[in-house]
Amino acid sequence: MTRSLVVTLALSLAALPKAAEGQNRGLEILERASDRYEAVQTLCADFTQHLLVPLLGNERTGTGRLCQGRPNLFAMRFTDPAGDLIVVDGDFAWIYFPSNDARTVLKTSADRSAGGRDFHREFLSDPATKYEVAYVRSEVVVGRETHRINMIPKGPASYRTATVWLDVAEPVLRQLRLEEENGNVRTITLTNVDFASDPGGDWFSFTPPLGALVMVR
Repeated sequence: MTRSLVVTLALSLAALPKAAEGQNRGLEILERASDRYEAVQTLCADFTQHLLVPLLGNERTGTGRLCQGRPNLFAMRFTDPAGDLIVVDGDFAWIYFPSNDARTVLKTSADRSAGGRDFHREFLSDPATKYEVAYVRSEVVVGRETHRINMIPKGPASYRTATVWLDVAEPVLRQLRLEEENGNVRTITLTNVDFASDPGGDWFSFTPPLGALVMVR
């Protein structure tokens, strides 16, 4: 065995405990956050979404408010661009972006889309089974010290990797980033997270505008 190979092997073996330590720390933080979210029936937060589309060479930013409710309820309503929305009403998911096309609505099964919309179920629930986890470092996000954790899905998903930032002081999700299968990078930053919100039933409902084409997938 050559000296260079011996050195490489030694370095690789030395890195194993650190990798295991990083995974264990990341899982511990995720599981604490999962416990916090498990008791929550409804939550709301202001959001900023940044979307990078490398294929088209452009990026855009949107803002608004999102709410989640159990079971299987989600709504992301944009104030900029005004009127854009994603709503999961328990049975169906509706996607309507009038800023891009005011005449078309996308409709799909809630079961097919809600996992990725329900941040608790997707990223915090049972992380050891669903992800390869690596603790990265502490970072400041919107003025809060957070734990940055990388997550690679073990099974099929609409994204290649996910990164979450969880508050150090309390187990609250502050930011997430998805590197999607199509190459897009979507970053959602949450502020004013409220675990006692009651947005009302209308928040989780959507009726397509009169004359709009509803495309079912």
